[in-house]
Amino acid sequence: MQFYSHQGILLKEHLKEVGSRCREFFFFDTPGDLGELAYIIGITHDFGKYTTYFQDRLFGRKDWRKLSDHALLSALYSALVVERLAEVLPGVEEIAEYLPLVAFFVVFHHHVDLRSLSHIEERLREGSEHREIVFKQVDNLKGNAEDINQDLGELGLPLLEEFAGKLEDVMYKLRRAKYWLEKKTAEDKKERVAVLTLSLFSALIDADKKSAGEVEVIERRALPSSLVETYKERKFGQSSGNINALREEIFNQVTGKVATLDLRRDRLLTLTAPTGSGKTLTGFAFALKLRERIEKELHYLPRIVYSLPFISIIDQNFGVLSEVLSQLDDFTENSSAYILGHHHLSDLRYVEEGEEKEFDEALALIESWESEVIVTTFVQLLHSVIGFKNRFLRKYHNVARSIIILDEVQNVPAEYWPLLRRVFKLMVKYLGCFIILSTATRPLIFQEREALELLEEKEKYFRSLRRVTLRPRVVEPQSVEDFTRWFAEEFYNSSKSYLLVLNTIRSSLAVYEKLKEMGISELYYLSANLVSADKLNRIREVKEALKEGRKPVLVSTQVVEAGVDLDFDCTVRDLGPLDSIIQVAGRCNRNFQRGAGGGEVMVVHLRDERGKDYAQYVYQKLLPGLSFQILKDLQEVKEEDFLSLADRYFKKVGEWKSFEEAEDIYRALLNLRFYEEGEKSVAHFQLIDEKGFIFPVFIEKDEKAQRVWERFREITGEGSLKPWERKKELLRIRRDFEAYIVNVRVNKKREAVLFEIMFSENLGYVPFERVEEFYNPETGFRVGDSGPQAIMI
Repeated sequence: MQFYSHQGILLKEHLKEVGSRCREFFFFDTPGDLGELAYIIGITHDFGKYTTYFQDRLFGRKDWRKLSDHALLSALYSALVVERLAEVLPGVEEIAEYLPLVAFFVVFHHHVDLRSLSHIEERLREGSEHREIVFKQVDNLKGNAEDINQDLGELGLPLLEEFAGKLEDVMYKLRRAKYWLEKKTAEDKKERVAVLTLSLFSALIDADKKSAGEVEVIERRALPSSLVETYKERKFGQSSGNINALREEIFNQVTGKVATLDLRRDRLLTLTAPTGSGKTLTGFAFALKLRERIEKELHYLPRIVYSLPFISIIDQNFGVLSEVLSQLDDFTENSSAYILGHHHLSDLRYVEEGEEKEFDEALALIESWESEVIVTTFVQLLHSVIGFKNRFLRKYHNVARSIIILDEVQNVPAEYWPLLRRVFKLMVKYLGCFIILSTATRPLIFQEREALELLEEKEKYFRSLRRVTLRPRVVEPQSVEDFTRWFAEEFYNSSKSYLLVLNTIRSSLAVYEKLKEMGISELYYLSANLVSADKLNRIREVKEALKEGRKPVLVSTQVVEAGVDLDFDCTVRDLGPLDSIIQVAGRCNRNFQRGAGGGEVMVVHLRDERGKDYAQYVYQKLLPGLSFQILKDLQEVKEEDFLSLADRYFKKVGEWKSFEEAEDIYRALLNLRFYEEGEKSVAHFQLIDEKGFIFPVFIEKDEKAQRVWERFREITGEGSLKPWERKKELLRIRRDFEAYIVNVRVNKKREAVLFEIMFSENLGYVPFERVEEFYNPETGFRVGDSGPQAIMI
């Protein structure tokens, strides 16, 4: 009898290929070679498919339900084989007793998200339904023992009789290893086990999916280390002016640091430079030169992962880095092999050798980060290294041995900083990563002397800048009415462009409408209340106005804080975290065109009609409160003092913030508790803390939106499509579909029916003929008295 893993693919051939790919993908920095461990897990991961129960389901003869499942049976066989391997494998003596448990855990979950050791231990207990199913499956295997043993012998694996005879013993040893790992094992060993588990899991699931999908291996490509210098010369020539001289000096000092690094020791790095000082190109140039040196001396080729806090700025940075890489002769034909942008709205096309890959293959390559440079969000990166979801962890093995730049890392919630610190240290120690934190405010993520600063004389560069002056007006809280009256007077007594940054959509809309009533000319609005197509158009309009020397007023929320390249005469920021205030200052006199001290940053303190600070709706009390304590007694702060001001602030954050949750999540990681109901687990790590219920609403605002919606209805209404086929078709239109989505926040899920625009339980729909009723292209989704009632903050 022949056995198949998928229709048309022999099981033994699939196991061979997955084993080979698994060994190729896997990396774990240890004195011994663990490639054989990855190989064994790969060639045993689908052992359970040898049952006739599975074969019947595969070919549609009969669905035996749980008897057809293969994960638990495969995991037990993997544990047996790895137990034998662990006895002879060099370099793993300290954790050898846990390797069968690791193999079992990895194989058990290879089609699902990671759960916990307790979750799978329940399946091994006496009397467990799952345990009884395993014994029935083993009896079924015995009916084809001769054919199965022929395959196993060919693969160099233990025969069926040995597995059946040792099954009880394997189960007992796994339960015992689970107890010892959780209760009796030192932290350093747990760390090794945890990172090893994730690395093996990632290698296996990516190898399995690429083998099943017949995804070809992508050839690695060279990146000349001088690409950025060449680009700068072509793009800017010999730029003059103080700010450009400063950018060039910073660039040379940082990139020159590559030659002096100790590649074994200097892997946690920081780049602290003022906003607008060219950190994007400087950081990328540093990474290219570091990559070249690593290839020469450590003999591997690291990927470069450039990570940013917000989707709104990814396209901008992706465009810049793509422009740098476009100098390569074959870039157009191989653009995706050189650079990928990856977030939930990214384009799902992959171009190599002048051809666009089929959708399934493109998706597999994008989700596993098969490219030399990846531009992505903090969510994608951090949920892949502190995560439990199968689709996120798939790229973990390609994060290994990479150069990772986290731009504006202070945007990660402060309560997670200790967690990031510990996980980054594990990535450096066991995964061979180089990590660069690039900021203008130096958050206290690493402890003193844990990281090497790339800009040695950073204080000098901050002192040399006098672009803006910060003037706090926080002692006396203001209502929206008082603030708009004050601002109108400021505006009419000046000839300046203004950026007003409010903490909530509700307050930003109120300010915008008041200023519009007052007759403020050249007034623009920007927030997440707009669909992305309108947001991008708005940014282009404002840039054009500024470029032409007009004096626009932009009312916005925090979407402009980091990375959006706008340059105003004056900015006004509602009280918030101090690092956010400094980020807003970076949108003022950014390029020094207004001379020393030509930019002004004012901080105000706004409260709603109930006497509650608007900042509390977004940040709670702590962070704005610390900013208030620092700013309330200051008349003005020069830009050269921003770094010391930020240091004071972050020190207070460290003294006041509770880091208990970070510690709990880290402990869960070490105990392989990735998801477990009722227990603190890795799944509790949520980079974006959404308050209330987020109700997505599709706005059918133009002809393109009508076509996208029609296709969406066709896919979701097509009853003949299998779930995976429907998912694939929805992914094809995801980017276009999401471009017309507004996420509306409501207190409770049932309140969404108040919109009267329900399409389904989880999606709202505004048809083309009713768009004016629900959506204004100027300000976005209508709320409050002017439209459907929604709780907007």
